[in-house]
Amino acid sequence: MKMNDYDISDTKFRLYLRQLLTISGQLIGICVTGMSFGYSAILLPQLKTISTNNIKSLFESVDADHFGVLSIDQESWIAASTLLPIVPGCCTGGFMAEKLGRKTSVMLIFPVYLIGWLIIGFANSIEVLIAGSFLSGYCVGVLAPIYSIYVSETSDPLLRGILLGAGNLTLSIGILACHAMGTWLHWRTTAYICGVLPVICWIVSVYSQESPLWLLRKGKFEEAKRSWIYLRGKESLEEFSLLETIRLAEISGKKIKKRSLLQSQKKMWTSRYFLKPLSIICLYFFIMQFSGSNVMTFYCIGMLVSVSHSTYAVMLIIDTIRLIFAILMCVLLKTCRRRTVTFISCYGCAIIMLSLSVCLTFDIGKPWSFVILIVTYIILVSLGLTTLPWMLCGELFSRKYCEFGSGLASSFNYMCMFIVIKTMPLMMEFMQLEGTFAVYGITTLIGSSVLYFILPETKNKTLQEIQICLDKKCYTPKAQNVDVPFECVFSKKNDELDEKMLVE
Repeated sequence: MKMNDYDISDTKFRLYLRQLLTISGQLIGICVTGMSFGYSAILLPQLKTISTNNIKSLFESVDADHFGVLSIDQESWIAASTLLPIVPGCCTGGFMAEKLGRKTSVMLIFPVYLIGWLIIGFANSIEVLIAGSFLSGYCVGVLAPIYSIYVSETSDPLLRGILLGAGNLTLSIGILACHAMGTWLHWRTTAYICGVLPVICWIVSVYSQESPLWLLRKGKFEEAKRSWIYLRGKESLEEFSLLETIRLAEISGKKIKKRSLLQSQKKMWTSRYFLKPLSIICLYFFIMQFSGSNVMTFYCIGMLVSVSHSTYAVMLIIDTIRLIFAILMCVLLKTCRRRTVTFISCYGCAIIMLSLSVCLTFDIGKPWSFVILIVTYIILVSLGLTTLPWMLCGELFSRKYCEFGSGLASSFNYMCMFIVIKTMPLMMEFMQLEGTFAVYGITTLIGSSVLYFILPETKNKTLQEIQICLDKKCYTPKAQNVDVPFECVFSKKNDELDEKMLVE
């Protein structure tokens, strides 16, 4: 595809459509991730029904589905088996994104995702069921860090926030779709339908573009330029030329002064351009998980059965509300400051969790007070906690550390998620629901108070400007909305050039 094929008259709308097409395969992949997360909520009740021989309609003649009476430990492993392999998956995803490219990595992982769902669908024992969930969880981990990197490198700054927020939207669609199918369909049928989507993702990804910044880093300048023009248009070639100049300077610097791998790694672990974003994002992920944001996704039916007789109806209502406010969040990302949305969400969730604990302890307004507070909690979670940490993965890390940093932060997130989901049944047994909510509320309150003092504002800033905001030596509050010249960033000695590399 030649550069002349792209006329300078390309409208912004056409360019935005191209950017959307490039990441649409991964967006659908995140929808499958939502199905993986929501699957246990419909699987466990069906397995319990089968094991107690209270089988209705199409379930009563399926002897192969009788896995025996589930223990609390088995239940927790079925729910958490998707999460445990996500941590190594995130590390693999960051490595693959760097070595193979963003597009190639996702095209390799979608067939594996299909195999995982087929194993779940054909499972004849608890062990095989867990193995299929384990493989699916690994694919979730591989996709997690790549998406935010891919979006930040292929989208216009004005579109970047919406596309990063769209990840939570498609995640919510996946959860709702899985819960809806599981309400009326057998769990095996649900697994087969979920397995179709990775095939669609692979087909869509064939027509996507590789990240021009990854191509630039690999020295493929002509391919990078063609990809950049296709995604961003000829009007933005000046920005590309600057990035190309920076990359050439980096290559020259490396030729002048070569460093060993050990020295480079040591430099990374002492660099504030790596440690500061990592600490901010990991704290955000910690708050998100220990606020209980995913507990309702994995154990929705089990939690609602004690307070409502219409558990499946309430579950679908909650999922629909989550989806509606995920859509609203995409709009708010264009109009509201990131910090404002963050702390409304964080402190609101902490207050709701503590209120739920009080209502359950003193039996206030049951069951409607519980349902209303849960719905309010889902709204607040969807407005910030489940969206913004993933956005920050694509915005805070410099291009030099984005693959490794995003993979490490995503791994930390899913490690916390595994701990929360695995311990939830035990907490429910020993602390009851009210004690569990109190722990989540207090943890969210403390974590949010720490985050308040370290979270930067990133709205409407280019990736270079965000890096300058993290550099205390160059950043001043008065200049936060001003385009800061690159000379400020590259003001140190030549042998420190690669440390200050701020490639968007």
